[in-house]
Amino acid sequence: MGQRIAALFLVGFIHSFAGLCEAVDFEFYGRTGNGIELDFSSRLGVPGGASFSGLSLSGFGGHTVLTSSDLNQGNFASDGQLWVFANPARNTPGLGDTNPAARGFQGALTGSVLVNGEQKTFSVVVQPGYTGAGPGSVGQSLESLNKPGNNPLFVAQQQQRLRYLGFVREGGAPIAVDGDFGPNTNAALRTFQAAFVAGINTTQSSVDGIVGPNTAGWLNAANAPTWEELIDPDPQVPGTFSVNNMIGDFDILPSRDPGTNQRTGLTPQIERFGTSWAHTLWKAGSASAKTETGITQLMNAMSTADGYGSASAHSTHRVGMDIDMHVDVSTWNFGNGVTSTAEQNVIDIAVEYIDSGASGGSQSGRVIRIISSNQDILDGINSQRPSTATWFDSSGAHQNHLHLDVGSPTRIAGLADRPGDFNFDDQVDGRDFLVWQRGGSSSPHSGSDLALWQGHYNASLTASVVTVPEPGSGMMLVGLWMLAAIGWWRKRNSLCCAGAPHRG
Repeated sequence: MGQRIAALFLVGFIHSFAGLCEAVDFEFYGRTGNGIELDFSSRLGVPGGASFSGLSLSGFGGHTVLTSSDLNQGNFASDGQLWVFANPARNTPGLGDTNPAARGFQGALTGSVLVNGEQKTFSVVVQPGYTGAGPGSVGQSLESLNKPGNNPLFVAQQQQRLRYLGFVREGGAPIAVDGDFGPNTNAALRTFQAAFVAGINTTQSSVDGIVGPNTAGWLNAANAPTWEELIDPDPQVPGTFSVNNMIGDFDILPSRDPGTNQRTGLTPQIERFGTSWAHTLWKAGSASAKTETGITQLMNAMSTADGYGSASAHSTHRVGMDIDMHVDVSTWNFGNGVTSTAEQNVIDIAVEYIDSGASGGSQSGRVIRIISSNQDILDGINSQRPSTATWFDSSGAHQNHLHLDVGSPTRIAGLADRPGDFNFDDQVDGRDFLVWQRGGSSSPHSGSDLALWQGHYNASLTASVVTVPEPGSGMMLVGLWMLAAIGWWRKRNSLCCAGAPHRG
C-alpha cells in the first residue's frame, strides 16, 4: 500500500514538473509586499550582452512594473532588469487573486519580452507576505520629501510596503508606486512613523518624514503595524442602535444621521480606523472587560480613514493610536471623593485594558496614558496600576469617556526568506527543486543554489521526523522515491522539455 501511495505521489510530481516546463520561458517568484525583482539577463539561455525590448505586460493589468531605466538603476535595453509591485487592492478572485484570505494580491502575472529580437514569455508568481531582511526587504538611504538624492528604487520599495500595510495619503486614497517621494508618500509615511513613535499626543507633525535605519527597520519588522478599519463582529441592527442594548464584547458608536442628528446606526462612525496594534489592544481589552464585569464596551472614536481627517474633532486622534471609550452616564462628573459602583466598573475596565496591553505580545499596543475628567476614576486607576500615566482634564471634555493613549510594542526584527525556498511558499520541498531545475532560483542552475536547497530540504525532513509522531512506512517510501526521482530528473531533464534548449 505504501509503495502505491509513493508511486502515485511520484507520478503527480512528474506531471507537475512537465506542466511547469511547458508553461513559460522564464519563471520568477516573489512576495506581495515586496518590490519583486526580475533580471532577464540572468536567466538560462540568455547570452551575455543580450538586448531587451518589446516588453509586453498584458497580464499585469492594475499592477505596477518599473524598469531599471524608470528607476535610474541602469538601462533596461541592456541589463533586462525590472521590478514588479503587486497592487494590494486587487485582492478578490474577480481581479485574479488566488488567496483572498491573505493580505494583498496573490496570483500569477504573465508577460513577454524580446531577447535579441526573439520573444520570450515569463510569469511572476506573487506569494503572500513580505521580506524583512536580505534581498527583497525595503532599502533606505535617508529618503525624504523631494530630496534630490533619493534612490528611486528604495522609494518604490518604501511605497510598496506602505500601501501593502494599508497606510494612505491625506484624503484616504492609496499612494502610487512610482519611485518619486512626493507629498502623498510623505503623508502616508508620516502616519506610519507616528504610529511606531506613539508618544503622548503624537501626530504626523511630530515625526521627521525621513526613511532612515529606524523607519526602514519598522517597515521591515515582523510586527510592522497595518492600517485597518475596526469591524464590529456582531453589530446592532442599523437604525436601532441604543447604548442600552449593546451586544458582544464591544460596539462602535455610530455617527449622527444627517438631518435628524440622531445616532441610529444608519451612519457609520467615521473615526473607526487605526493601527492593528490599537485594534488588537481594543479587542483583547474588551473581551477581558466583558468577562470581568459583564459590560459591553462602546468605542466612541479612533481615527478617520486617513488619520488626518480627525484633526477637526480630535486633534490628537490622527495616527490610529488613540481610543476614546464610552463610560456610564452616571460617572459624567468630576468625582466627589467617594467611588461609586459605576465608577468602580470603569476602573476595573481600564485595568483590563492596561493588563491586556501589557501581556498582549508583539502584535499589540499597550496603554501608556489614560485621560479622564473624573478624579475618582483616575484615583482608582492610579491605586491599582500606579505605573500607568494618567491626566485629569479639568475642562470636563473627558467626562463621558476615557481617552487611551496607545504605545507601540517592541520591534521584532524582520525575517529573511528561508534559504532554498525558491518559490517563496515558506517550505523547502520538491517544488523548489523544480524551480532550480528551470533556472528560477537566484543563481540559475548553480551548484551553490542546489546545495542550498539540499541542505535545508534535508533539515526540513529531519524536523518533520522529530515533530510528526511515528510516520508509517508508506510516508518513508515517499521520501525515498522523491530522492530517487531527483537523481533521475537531473539525468533526464532534456526529455521533459522536448524541443527546448538544454538547461543542464
